[in-house]
Amino acid sequence: MFEQGLALCRASGNRDWLRGIVAGLGFASALQGRLAEGRALLEEAIRESPRMGARQRPPLWVAWLSEVCRLAGHGDEAGQHAHQALDLARQLKERGNEALALHQLGVVHAHADPPDVKQAEAYYQQALALAEELGMRPLVAHCHLGLGRLYCHTGRGEQARTALTVAIGFYRAMDMTFWPPQVEAALAQVESAEAPKKREGY
Repeated sequence: MFEQGLALCRASGNRDWLRGIVAGLGFASALQGRLAEGRALLEEAIRESPRMGARQRPPLWVAWLSEVCRLAGHGDEAGQHAHQALDLARQLKERGNEALALHQLGVVHAHADPPDVKQAEAYYQQALALAEELGMRPLVAHCHLGLGRLYCHTGRGEQARTALTVAIGFYRAMDMTFWPPQVEAALAQVESAEAPKKREGY
């Protein structure tokens, strides 16, 4: 759909929607594994923002760029962009994008090498609290998934199971079919990690 929209914008000369479509196409491309292409499109959209009269770079697009950098293995750069997204969202008083940026910071710290568990948990919890306040149910589910994976990684089996169960409940209630298999896989990891303790009577 983004590719069709981009073709229409270019054919008609309509630039009002161009940047948003380019950014969306960039993030979608990156999530499909085309990281270089996705990054180039996102950077184009962000770079064009001041030229098109935007007050600031859109925080959401900067958060997306952070995730693309993370997926490409550039952890430090991903962290810089996530902090930039958070600063921009707070400057613009965009609380929804603030919650998204906080979640992205949680993701970045959770996937660091080694993971920064304390920081990741703190950012996930901040994102969760704000997402719940704003009624951002998909983000609430993502925060529970992130926390569940983090708890599993640190051997906190019961907390992991609780967070993941909440996440899968949200995803199923919203018919978000992409995510439940991932949650089920994480739950299986929890059960696998807990199995030796159960056999030993703990």
